[in-house]
Amino acid sequence: MRISCVIPTKNRPEMTCRAIASVVAQDTLVSEIIVVDDGSTDHTAAFVTARFPEVRLLQCSCLGPGLARNAGVDAACGEVVMFLDSDDVWLPGHVSDLVRTLARGYSVAYGVTKNYDQLGGGEFFIPEPGMGREGQCLTALARWCFLLPSAMAVKTEAFAGVGGFGAGELGEDWSFFIRLARRFPFGFCGDEPITLRHLHHGSLCNCANNDRLETMLVSVGLALAEAEVSSQDLSRFQALADWTRQQGDWQTIQQWYISLKQEALI
Repeated sequence: MRISCVIPTKNRPEMTCRAIASVVAQDTLVSEIIVVDDGSTDHTAAFVTARFPEVRLLQCSCLGPGLARNAGVDAACGEVVMFLDSDDVWLPGHVSDLVRTLARGYSVAYGVTKNYDQLGGGEFFIPEPGMGREGQCLTALARWCFLLPSAMAVKTEAFAGVGGFGAGELGEDWSFFIRLARRFPFGFCGDEPITLRHLHHGSLCNCANNDRLETMLVSVGLALAEAEVSSQDLSRFQALADWTRQQGDWQTIQQWYISLKQEALI
């Protein structure tokens, strides 16, 4: 099985190389690593090329994370694609765990991400312990996005079948997962983390202000409507969206999530 790893990045030379190193260190080798430099204005491209000359480097112009991933997949040769955001790392066994899960007959597999919160302090997990879902996941995704691109694998044919990621810097992954879940069951690797995520001042999920959340809510709402989820699921999401619009800004998506849980909206 040929496996492609796609890493979108922008102005993150050291982080990107740390991410690449975590792929190279896997006990199951990937066939290719594709770094999509999405309009960096610093030395990211040169830094990556000097340290990892075997990496394929694509240079784009400010596509955003979703469309940059799509560009990487378009250039990939693998039957399976795995993603890694440039500020995340794969933990040991990441690739082998996802491959074993796909081998159980799934076109989509995902695992747990351990999150280090460098803004608010502490750590948390996505999905939370005991909350991993397997099989039909559309209803669960109508409630909340419980997986991350850096902790998933998808067969290239399935990726193409749903049109890949959408535009935007927030929620493009949630909408993509909804489109996938409409057509494919998801396999779950288990409760042990396979990915490490760092939340920092430059994280795209930082600064969860009203404008960014509104754009995300519209996009996810459209994805749910197109997926023809139940009226109950749509009503639940609408209640979440309406409450969010009435509130103030949050610093991070995690803070928004905690507020939603306190209001019993998810």
